[in-house]
Amino acid sequence: MNDKVLTDDEKDALLDGVAAGEVEVQSFAGPRYAEVTEFVIPARSRISTNSYPRLEKLNRRLADRAGKLAEQMVNAETEITAGAIDTCSYGELCDRLVNFALVIEFSAKPLDGSGLIYVNADLVRQLVESFYGGDGNDPADHPPDTFTRGETSVARLFGRDVLSTIGDVWRGLVDAEHDQVGVHLSTDIIDGFDSSDTIIDADFALEFRKQKYEFRIVWPTKMLAPLLPVFEGQKRERDPAQDALWEQAIRERVTDSIVGISSRVGHTEMTLGAVAEWTPGDIIDIDNPRASTVFVKHVPILKGLFGIHEGRYAIEATNWLAANAKANT
Repeated sequence: MNDKVLTDDEKDALLDGVAAGEVEVQSFAGPRYAEVTEFVIPARSRISTNSYPRLEKLNRRLADRAGKLAEQMVNAETEITAGAIDTCSYGELCDRLVNFALVIEFSAKPLDGSGLIYVNADLVRQLVESFYGGDGNDPADHPPDTFTRGETSVARLFGRDVLSTIGDVWRGLVDAEHDQVGVHLSTDIIDGFDSSDTIIDADFALEFRKQKYEFRIVWPTKMLAPLLPVFEGQKRERDPAQDALWEQAIRERVTDSIVGISSRVGHTEMTLGAVAEWTPGDIIDIDNPRASTVFVKHVPILKGLFGIHEGRYAIEATNWLAANAKANT
């Protein structure tokens, strides 16, 4: 022990100040400024049924933004990456989660029910070490199946940052208020969660100080029911009757569209050198000045003869061009 180690009372006072916003947490890398990320339009692809492509994309954005908040919390370069999304029963999830964890229960009004954030015990303890200025080499000396008040408080600060980021990332879909409603141990029975309930399990990895740790966000499907049509990659069946009505409406309206028409009268070929020597007054000979091609929106449509009709320049149509003849027979 030395004078640089905080007492439990000092730790509690610091945590209360951070949670209340009275203590400002600075980033180890100095001030951060807004960044502009290039938007890439991907190629169209087939979406598979029962997947959650939109949720996967939101999780990637969540990981990127939450990673920047975590850097300020632990004063170290931090990266969060989004992992796989799995759908299973809550009982199956509990059976395969063998690592001890602290579970943060949260609400997301107006969505009904509660979600869970599982923070593995090793991540909780490393967050505490870094939060208080340690280097992660001084593990807590207490039973491995419990958490101290300080560890629980730091984990809740981490959960607060994750929930605020979810609110920002999801705002285009739902304007929800994400609030922590309780803290549990992964060995506890949590009220409102039945082993048969279907859940969506989103896995994340947090890496800092050359170590990688896991946490996960668990959403009951009944809680996300209003958003599932957006998240799912479900392929909709087409209605032939609706398609026929749509095709008929398009055909009826396309004939009323206004398009630009232009024409080209005669043509010839010259070398580039001869063109460069043109001077005002030069005369350019063209082949058959009566032959003309009519263009609609720069697309050649028909050939004709150029002349005068009722005192106006006009083109007499002679034949459709070959590319369009079949379409007009």
